Amino acid sequence: MEKVKFEQFQQVKKEALKAFADDTTLNVPFVDVARTDSLNLALIGDAYYALTLRRCLTATGIPNARVLHSLAAEFVSAKVQSVVYEALKEDFTEEETAVCRRARNAKMQVPKSATVGEYRNSTALEALIGYLILSEQDERLQQIMNCIVSYTRKYSRDSHKE
Repeated sequence: MEKVKFEQFQQVKKEALKAFADDTTLNVPFVDVARTDSLNLALIGDAYYALTLRRCLTATGIPNARVLHSLAAEFVSAKVQSVVYEALKEDFTEEETAVCRRARNAKMQVPKSATVGEYRNSTALEALIGYLILSEQDERLQQIMNCIVSYTRKYSRDSHKE
């Protein structure tokens, strides 16, 4: 059974590489953004989330790449994203809550650096961001990202008191 899955993976990867190289799309049925695989949404959301926080950190004038990377890694961790998700989730629309619920319930491997709950929350938040990007809800995306940055700053103040 596992060999079949690997062979399917290899075939899909081969087709995806060809489509990417040829600047075409795969011949697959259209899927509404709201029904897109949650982990695919999270992949896109993760990249946008990380880029946004790295831009904010860079804007502070941090001169050392190692410090910049260390802070960025902390702030995009599942632990911090989970804290942010918990702070934001009451303000989500029904549709956004449904996207988050699907992502939280998706089958996934949880890394040792986070609890299952933290990882599920962070995946939900990333999937929501990916959903907002792909559904072109730019204004709502900006609102959510502004809140994320604010809550991340609050987390930073609260967790790094001297």
